[in-house]
Amino acid sequence: MTRRKSGNQLAFNDMLFNILLGFVVLFIIAFLLINPITKKQDIPAKAEMMIVAEWSDNSETDVDLWVQHDGYIPIGFNNKAGMGINLERDDLGVANDWVRIDGDTQIIRSNREVVNMRGVVPGNFYINVHAYSFKDSGPLEVSITVIDINPTYKEIYKIKVTLESRGSIARAPAFSVNNQGEVTQVFNHTKNIVPNKRN
Repeated sequence: MTRRKSGNQLAFNDMLFNILLGFVVLFIIAFLLINPITKKQDIPAKAEMMIVAEWSDNSETDVDLWVQHDGYIPIGFNNKAGMGINLERDDLGVANDWVRIDGDTQIIRSNREVVNMRGVVPGNFYINVHAYSFKDSGPLEVSITVIDINPTYKEIYKIKVTLESRGSIARAPAFSVNNQGEVTQVFNHTKNIVPNKRN
């Protein structure tokens, strides 16, 4: 003798099905609202300007990039941020070229220090590079590039300077920025902004 399903059980099954269907619909709506598609114009610019110092990838010399905004404390390896300026990469020569990839230690040769300007900071900016250590057999050439990133990428200047020995300081041209973030002047200077190495 077969039993017929009671009306109460059918109603219970219908209710469970409707609740489950409601949760699925809510999940789909929530998923669509959580992760909207990012438009290119919604991505904020990460920097207004960049100052980059590069030297031979095979060099073991530790070169430090220093940038000073007017009379404020210079930005460098022991003072990495201030007045909208940040030292993004402090390169130690070959000492920090070692990386772990999938459990293996590998060397990636790249000698580069980068300072970013995160907003419009009007004033004068002075640049020095300093040979913190010197392990090359002869003079070391360092390339310094000042780049205006926002609103369009534009090199302000690129120059090569030479470091002769440990403690050597080389100056790159300074530049002036106005209230609109435009570089209005590039000029030579005689300022030593490296701590304990000032004239």
